[in-house]
Amino acid sequence: MTIRQALTEGQKILDDAAVPGSRLDTELLLAHALGQDRAWLLVHDENELPKPTRASFDQLIIKRADRTPVVHLTGKREFYGLDFEITPSVLTPRVETEAMVEWAIKYAPANSRLIDIGTGSGAIAIAIASRRPDLSVAATEISPQALAVAKRNATTHQAAINFVISDLWDNVSDSYETVVTNLPYLKNDASLMPEVTREPAVALFGGPDGLDLYRRFLDGIHAHTTPHAYLFTESDPWQHDELTHLAQQCGFRTLEAGYFVLGFKK
Repeated sequence: MTIRQALTEGQKILDDAAVPGSRLDTELLLAHALGQDRAWLLVHDENELPKPTRASFDQLIIKRADRTPVVHLTGKREFYGLDFEITPSVLTPRVETEAMVEWAIKYAPANSRLIDIGTGSGAIAIAIASRRPDLSVAATEISPQALAVAKRNATTHQAAINFVISDLWDNVSDSYETVVTNLPYLKNDASLMPEVTREPAVALFGGPDGLDLYRRFLDGIHAHTTPHAYLFTESDPWQHDELTHLAQQCGFRTLEAGYFVLGFKK
């Protein structure tokens, strides 16, 4: 069987299972099985697929047809041009979150302090640190398993980050010029795609309206931010009015507004 034939067969299996993005997923999984990238597949699609590789690929396709997320099968995800280790213990970083990274890089004052509350895989903090080495970056996480993943990712990308095990601000003592956070914001009764149900629940749900954790977070933000601090958050667009109101009650005004991401300044 050639690479092209394997791709066709794999895509058909995913199509029959009604998996969205079947072609891309098939290419990603075969590239992973071969230890190559997708571009290599296109150039070498007439190559014969080694039998051991085909066996591995077949198993990956079966698991994807069962709606296991691709990132949990490959163990990695690209975010802001960097590859991150992703496990079932952490939320898969989304492309929409890259706007938060862009704004933090743009606005964080030179040689200042930045903290990422609820860092998960560490993707946001590490991406910012990679472009702003002048910043002193800290990151918190309530899950020891997630924090271990974040530390490994920081080591991979040689990012100097002070990681703290903490429920929001509980173990944070310093004040910061910039705060970034992508807290769980799904409503408890939200309807989810099968793949999303494989994500860690602690990283997804935020109460009846999805903003319970943001309320707790904002209750403690004044004690941990400087007088002219920046704040960048992510939530569903329909939550933005309420989140903006909550931020304003804490002395923050709107600075930027994107589809999922909001920026504030004291």
